[in-house]
Amino acid sequence: MQITCPKCNYSKQVAEDKIRPGVRWATCPRCRERFDFTQDLDRSGRRNRVRILPPWERRAETGIGKGIFQTAKEVTFSPRAFFKHTATEGGLREPLAFGILFGSIGLMLELFWHFLLGEESLSSVRIQGLGEYGASALFLAAAVLCPLTATAVICLTSLMVHLLLTVVRGGRNGFEATFRVVSYSQATQWWALIPYVGGLVAALWLMIVQLVGVREMHEVSYTRVMIAFLIPAVLAVAVLMAAGLSLFLVD
Repeated sequence: MQITCPKCNYSKQVAEDKIRPGVRWATCPRCRERFDFTQDLDRSGRRNRVRILPPWERRAETGIGKGIFQTAKEVTFSPRAFFKHTATEGGLREPLAFGILFGSIGLMLELFWHFLLGEESLSSVRIQGLGEYGASALFLAAAVLCPLTATAVICLTSLMVHLLLTVVRGGRNGFEATFRVVSYSQATQWWALIPYVGGLVAALWLMIVQLVGVREMHEVSYTRVMIAFLIPAVLAVAVLMAAGLSLFLVD
């Protein structure tokens, strides 16, 4: 079970079989606050899932570097544990900022590898009127456009995913929970550091993380999540089949 201090939000997982029967008080090792950790029990005696803000949103305590690194590491390599204990509410600004940061990094890395490993080198880039400054102008434009593109992708993806979840009655914790999944899943964009295959790995990893994240944040079955994610593919196949059938009938 996850025990969280109500005063400083310090959290730690403890095996339930190691807690002696009848014990209900705990002392926080960070702030020394003594609190009743059984207050998160529901009426049936089961423990409610404790959710806390991720390290990125607590970077004032941990430091910005540690907040970024720890959040990215947990999202990438332990998505189930991360989203299982991440708060479903807390505002859109913080997760969006994290998503823009890593989404922009991923897009800029894709551009970098495209030019570095492509047919043309960066030094050969020429823009009319700018001459040898063409490459610099291109990267300056990318520095502006990548965050805008990342923002648009995060917002549109969140809207689409939550709409699909609503169709299958899987968005039980609201739009903000979905938005947080889409935003924090952008941490997988660091895979784009790998040349050639990095972009593909990042895209596949992001999809898996979003699947796991939606399931844990909304506390619904994988069946509902899979159905929601497959709806666009099914519709696309249906449209293609209808178009092909219409052409066949016309011929």
